[in-house]
Amino acid sequence: MEKRFNIVNNDVEKYIQDTLAPLRDNLQVMYRNALKNCVPVVRLEVLRVLETYLILKKPYSLLELGTATGFTSIFFSEYLKDNGYIDTVENDLEMVKRARENIKEMAPDKNINVIYAEACDYLKNINKKYDIIFIDAAKGHYEEYFDICSNLVNDNGIIFSDNVLYRGMVAKGDKIPHRQKTLVERLHRYLDKITKDERFCTSILSVGDGLSISVKK
Repeated sequence: MEKRFNIVNNDVEKYIQDTLAPLRDNLQVMYRNALKNCVPVVRLEVLRVLETYLILKKPYSLLELGTATGFTSIFFSEYLKDNGYIDTVENDLEMVKRARENIKEMAPDKNINVIYAEACDYLKNINKKYDIIFIDAAKGHYEEYFDICSNLVNDNGIIFSDNVLYRGMVAKGDKIPHRQKTLVERLHRYLDKITKDERFCTSILSVGDGLSISVKK
Protein backbone atom coordinates (compact mmCIF):
# COMPACT_ATOMS: atom_id res chain seq x y z
CA MET A 1 0.00 0.00 0.00
CA GLU A 2 1.18 3.50 -0.80
CA LYS A 3 2.19 5.24 2.42
CA ARG A 4 2.14 8.97 1.85
CA PHE A 5 -1.04 10.32 3.43
CA ASN A 6 -4.68 9.35 3.70
CA ILE A 7 -7.80 11.51 3.62
CA VAL A 8 -10.11 8.67 4.66
CA ASN A 9 -9.92 5.97 7.33
CA ASN A 10 -6.66 4.02 6.95
CA ASP A 11 -8.37 0.65 7.19
CA VAL A 12 -10.93 1.60 4.55
CA GLU A 13 -8.23 2.87 2.22
CA LYS A 14 -6.14 -0.28 2.63
CA TYR A 15 -9.20 -2.46 2.05
CA ILE A 16 -10.05 -0.60 -1.16
CA GLN A 17 -6.50 -0.78 -2.50
CA ASP A 18 -6.22 -4.47 -1.63
CA THR A 19 -9.60 -5.28 -3.19
CA LEU A 20 -9.35 -3.43 -6.51
CA ALA A 21 -8.09 -5.33 -9.53
CA PRO A 22 -4.32 -4.94 -9.91
CA LEU A 23 -2.76 -3.22 -12.90
CA ARG A 24 -1.49 -5.30 -15.79
CA ASP A 25 2.10 -6.49 -15.45
CA ASN A 26 4.14 -3.75 -17.12
CA LEU A 27 1.99 -0.96 -15.68
CA GLN A 28 2.20 -2.53 -12.23
CA VAL A 29 6.00 -2.51 -12.43
CA MET A 30 5.96 1.10 -13.58
CA TYR A 31 3.56 2.04 -10.76
CA ARG A 32 5.70 0.40 -8.08
CA ASN A 33 8.87 1.97 -9.42
CA ALA A 34 7.23 5.40 -9.34
CA LEU A 35 6.25 4.92 -5.69
CA LYS A 36 9.68 3.60 -4.80
CA ASN A 37 11.43 6.56 -6.44
CA CYS A 38 8.96 9.21 -5.17
CA VAL A 39 7.77 10.03 -8.68
CA PRO A 40 4.25 11.54 -8.73
CA VAL A 41 1.73 8.90 -9.76
CA VAL A 42 -2.06 8.63 -9.64
CA ARG A 43 -3.26 6.24 -6.96
CA LEU A 44 -4.87 2.95 -7.89
CA GLU A 45 -8.30 3.85 -6.49
CA VAL A 46 -8.30 7.08 -8.51
CA LEU A 47 -7.23 5.20 -11.65
CA ARG A 48 -10.17 2.84 -11.29
CA VAL A 49 -12.60 5.76 -11.01
CA LEU A 50 -11.09 7.33 -14.12
CA GLU A 51 -11.22 3.98 -15.88
CA THR A 52 -14.97 3.74 -15.29
CA TYR A 53 -15.56 7.11 -16.93
CA LEU A 54 -13.20 6.31 -19.80
CA ILE A 55 -15.07 3.09 -20.54
CA LEU A 56 -18.39 4.97 -20.58
CA LYS A 57 -17.08 7.95 -22.53
CA LYS A 58 -14.72 6.19 -24.94
CA PRO A 59 -12.96 9.49 -25.77
CA TYR A 60 -11.39 10.34 -29.10
CA SER A 61 -9.25 13.18 -27.75
CA LEU A 62 -7.70 13.54 -24.29
CA LEU A 63 -5.50 16.23 -22.78
CA GLU A 64 -3.33 15.58 -19.74
CA LEU A 65 -1.57 18.32 -17.80
CA GLY A 66 1.34 16.73 -15.94
CA THR A 67 2.93 13.79 -17.74
CA ALA A 68 5.61 12.69 -15.25
CA THR A 69 6.92 9.35 -16.60
CA GLY A 70 3.95 8.74 -18.90
CA PHE A 71 2.21 6.23 -16.64
CA THR A 72 -1.28 7.72 -16.80
CA SER A 73 -1.05 8.43 -20.53
CA ILE A 74 -0.25 4.79 -21.18
CA PHE A 75 -3.12 3.74 -18.91
CA PHE A 76 -5.57 6.15 -20.59
CA SER A 77 -4.56 5.07 -24.10
CA GLU A 78 -6.22 1.68 -23.67
CA TYR A 79 -9.65 3.35 -23.62
CA LEU A 80 -9.49 5.68 -26.62
CA LYS A 81 -11.64 5.32 -29.70
CA ASP A 82 -9.93 3.96 -32.79
CA ASN A 83 -7.45 6.55 -34.09
CA GLY A 84 -7.92 8.57 -30.91
CA TYR A 85 -5.06 10.52 -29.39
CA ILE A 86 -3.62 11.95 -26.19
CA ASP A 87 -1.76 15.24 -25.81
CA THR A 88 0.18 15.24 -22.54
CA VAL A 89 2.08 18.29 -21.30
CA GLU A 90 5.13 18.30 -19.03
CA ASN A 91 7.55 21.09 -18.06
CA ASP A 92 10.37 18.87 -16.74
CA LEU A 93 12.67 17.90 -19.63
CA GLU A 94 14.03 14.82 -17.85
CA MET A 95 10.48 13.58 -17.27
CA VAL A 96 9.64 14.26 -20.92
CA LYS A 97 12.54 12.06 -22.02
CA ARG A 98 11.55 9.27 -19.64
CA ALA A 99 7.91 9.46 -20.67
CA ARG A 100 8.76 9.23 -24.37
CA GLU A 101 10.96 6.20 -23.71
CA ASN A 102 8.25 4.49 -21.65
CA ILE A 103 5.56 5.18 -24.23
CA LYS A 104 7.79 3.90 -27.05
CA GLU A 105 8.38 0.70 -25.10
CA MET A 106 4.92 0.08 -23.60
CA ALA A 107 2.46 1.71 -26.01
CA PRO A 108 4.22 1.96 -29.39
CA ASP A 109 0.96 1.63 -31.33
CA LYS A 110 -0.83 4.42 -29.46
CA ASN A 111 -1.05 8.06 -30.54
CA ILE A 112 0.41 9.79 -27.45
CA ASN A 113 2.03 13.18 -27.98
CA VAL A 114 4.39 14.25 -25.18
CA ILE A 115 4.70 18.03 -25.25
CA TYR A 116 7.53 19.83 -23.46
CA ALA A 117 5.96 23.09 -22.25
CA GLU A 118 4.53 24.96 -19.32
CA ALA A 119 0.88 23.96 -19.04
CA CYS A 120 -0.48 27.52 -19.15
CA ASP A 121 1.67 28.42 -22.15
CA TYR A 122 0.42 25.39 -24.04
CA LEU A 123 -3.22 26.03 -23.15
CA LYS A 124 -3.06 29.65 -24.25
CA ASN A 125 -1.65 28.76 -27.66
CA ILE A 126 -3.89 25.99 -28.95
CA ASN A 127 -7.15 26.01 -30.86
CA LYS A 128 -8.61 22.54 -30.41
CA LYS A 129 -11.16 20.69 -28.33
CA TYR A 130 -10.90 17.59 -26.14
CA ASP A 131 -13.39 15.03 -24.90
CA ILE A 132 -11.54 14.61 -21.61
CA ILE A 133 -9.03 16.81 -19.78
CA PHE A 134 -7.06 15.48 -16.83
CA ILE A 135 -5.44 18.16 -14.64
CA ASP A 136 -2.56 16.82 -12.55
CA ALA A 137 0.02 19.62 -12.75
CA ALA A 138 0.94 22.46 -10.36
CA LYS A 139 -1.95 22.66 -7.88
CA GLY A 140 -1.46 26.37 -7.29
CA HIS A 141 -2.48 27.00 -10.92
CA TYR A 142 -5.60 24.82 -11.05
CA GLU A 143 -7.93 27.80 -11.25
CA GLU A 144 -6.04 29.24 -14.21
CA TYR A 145 -5.96 25.85 -15.92
CA PHE A 146 -9.71 25.42 -15.49
CA ASP A 147 -10.49 28.89 -16.80
CA ILE A 148 -8.86 27.96 -20.10
CA CYS A 149 -9.80 24.28 -20.17
CA SER A 150 -13.48 25.10 -19.67
CA ASN A 151 -13.42 26.43 -23.24
CA LEU A 152 -11.28 23.58 -24.59
CA VAL A 153 -13.50 20.70 -23.47
CA ASN A 154 -16.35 19.54 -25.72
CA ASP A 155 -19.97 19.61 -24.61
CA ASN A 156 -20.61 16.52 -22.46
CA GLY A 157 -16.85 16.33 -22.01
CA ILE A 158 -15.20 15.90 -18.62
CA ILE A 159 -12.51 17.78 -16.71
CA PHE A 160 -10.88 15.72 -13.96
CA SER A 161 -8.65 17.40 -11.36
CA ASP A 162 -6.49 15.26 -9.09
CA ASN A 163 -5.20 16.04 -5.58
CA VAL A 164 -7.87 18.67 -4.89
CA LEU A 165 -8.20 17.82 -1.17
CA TYR A 166 -4.41 18.00 -0.68
CA ARG A 167 -3.67 15.65 2.21
CA GLY A 168 -7.04 16.51 3.74
CA MET A 169 -5.83 20.04 4.53
CA VAL A 170 -8.56 21.62 2.41
CA ALA A 171 -11.06 20.47 5.07
CA LYS A 172 -9.05 21.57 8.12
CA GLY A 173 -10.03 25.21 8.28
CA ASP A 174 -7.47 27.19 10.30
CA LYS A 175 -5.44 24.12 11.29
CA ILE A 176 -3.05 24.37 8.35
CA PRO A 177 0.76 24.59 8.52
CA HIS A 178 1.91 28.06 7.47
CA ARG A 179 3.97 26.83 4.51
CA GLN A 180 0.92 25.13 2.95
CA LYS A 181 -1.59 27.88 3.68
CA THR A 182 -1.42 29.68 0.32
CA LEU A 183 -1.77 26.47 -1.67
CA VAL A 184 -4.70 25.28 0.44
CA GLU A 185 -6.43 28.66 0.06
CA ARG A 186 -6.03 28.41 -3.71
CA LEU A 187 -7.53 24.93 -3.74
CA HIS A 188 -10.42 26.21 -1.61
CA ARG A 189 -11.07 28.91 -4.21
CA TYR A 190 -10.74 26.39 -7.00
CA LEU A 191 -13.29 23.98 -5.59
CA ASP A 192 -15.67 26.82 -4.78
CA LYS A 193 -15.30 28.08 -8.34
CA ILE A 194 -15.88 24.83 -10.19
CA THR A 195 -18.80 23.72 -8.04
CA LYS A 196 -20.58 27.01 -8.71
CA ASP A 197 -19.82 27.11 -12.44
CA GLU A 198 -23.25 26.57 -14.03
CA ARG A 199 -21.71 25.32 -17.26
CA PHE A 200 -20.61 22.18 -15.42
CA CYS A 201 -21.99 19.52 -13.12
CA THR A 202 -19.20 18.90 -10.59
CA SER A 203 -18.62 16.22 -7.97
CA ILE A 204 -15.77 15.95 -5.44
CA LEU A 205 -14.69 12.46 -4.41
CA SER A 206 -12.61 11.62 -1.35
CA VAL A 207 -10.51 9.02 -3.15
CA GLY A 208 -6.73 9.16 -3.27
CA ASP A 209 -5.85 12.75 -2.48
CA GLY A 210 -9.19 14.04 -3.69
CA LEU A 211 -10.63 13.99 -7.23
CA SER A 212 -13.03 16.48 -8.80
CA ILE A 213 -15.15 15.52 -11.80
CA SER A 214 -16.67 18.32 -13.88
CA VAL A 215 -19.00 17.35 -16.73
CA LYS A 216 -19.73 20.10 -19.23
CA LYS A 217 -23.47 20.47 -19.81
